[in-house]
Amino acid sequence: MYRYSPTVSSPNSALSISSCEDGSGSEQFNQTSGTHKVHYKPHQQWDYVVAAEDHPIDLSLMLPHYRAHNQPIGHRMGMYLHSERHEIKACVGRKSLHAAFFLSVHASSAAPVTLYLPSDFSGVIRIPSSDSSRQKISLSAGFSNHILPRVRFMSSSSPHTCQDAQNAHDEVEIFASGPITLRMWNVVDGMPEKATREVFRRLLKCASSTHVSGPPKAKDREQQRVIDWDFLLED
Repeated sequence: MYRYSPTVSSPNSALSISSCEDGSGSEQFNQTSGTHKVHYKPHQQWDYVVAAEDHPIDLSLMLPHYRAHNQPIGHRMGMYLHSERHEIKACVGRKSLHAAFFLSVHASSAAPVTLYLPSDFSGVIRIPSSDSSRQKISLSAGFSNHILPRVRFMSSSSPHTCQDAQNAHDEVEIFASGPITLRMWNVVDGMPEKATREVFRRLLKCASSTHVSGPPKAKDREQQRVIDWDFLLED
């Protein structure tokens, strides 16, 4: 029987929730594949919940471009995905930057997790601490080109704060022991990144910074966003 993990955080609160059988307090959806619109669910902990035991998850989740009636200002659309044995692949798309979201992904097995995040993503991504030397975390060229400069990486075990929820920034937390891949969903084209184009863009950017501008100056290095990778070195 499926249970919520007691370490899961509410999408619009810094408090952890208690375990509850069968997703009590949140409506579950049986669809584990296809494209689905995420709607605001008043009086529900999560706006979209999928818990699968015997099927892989392959979803495209489209966020609304409007604020629903009675939806609180600053509410983050909360999505919870859980797979007991199989791969998780999820794409989050949106047309409006005002549709901030909180995505919580849980994989009980060592199956791979692949997430496509909107190219205007801005916020926190929580990934597992390095409790397994075999775990691999990969960033696509599109993710590195468009999203990485606006991301703060933290450990999934790091406590949530009230400020995190009140800022209404995007947030993703991943609890998985298998390989994790982060890719980009292009909000302009309305589709996943075109890998060839993004790789070419990244090569041009690297070549330009090396051969045209020369090595980065000390001042420029100080202005670069500092990413908290220290937790990957934890014992």
